[in-house]
Amino acid sequence: MAETKDSTIMILVKLTLIAAVAAAVLTATYGVTQEQLDKLAEAAGGPDKQLLKMGIVPDATKFKSAGGELCYEAYNGGDLIGYGAMTEVQGMQDMLTLAVGVDTDFVVTGVVVVSQKETPGIGDKIQKDEAFTAQFAGVGPDGLALSSDGGKIDAISGATVSSGYVTAGVVEIIGKMQEEVS
Repeated sequence: MAETKDSTIMILVKLTLIAAVAAAVLTATYGVTQEQLDKLAEAAGGPDKQLLKMGIVPDATKFKSAGGELCYEAYNGGDLIGYGAMTEVQGMQDMLTLAVGVDTDFVVTGVVVVSQKETPGIGDKIQKDEAFTAQFAGVGPDGLALSSDGGKIDAISGATVSSGYVTAGVVEIIGKMQEEVS
């Protein structure tokens, strides 16, 4: 009986040591990678500068945080002309990163598919086909659906499902922007 108790204690000691070493390695890895990620984000200029470079609110000269987690106010000089946001939404294969710009009435001024992992040669057309994202401009919240569902957005042939995910993502982002600025 004593051998079993000693064996159990040794197993617990070994497992505790393994857990402690794993925790130390993970902590060190996080520290190194987080520093690198912060440097890359700073080099990219932060979300406000990225939104400006993408031109999702065409006449904007600067973006500044609207105070929430997602939404940035778009300004032309000192005048508020719209809002912009960049975030991840669900795609067919994986997450999509979308940047969306709207005017003060929440009519879309621009959409950019920043990143995606959809099927190469088919679903990835949502990012490569600029005509697809261009058709969002000028569409208000009521028209943001695929034309097959009564909206104003034409899906890409062969990438209908991915087109639907982008459209749903734009609606989701605009809804979140409206919540943050109201």
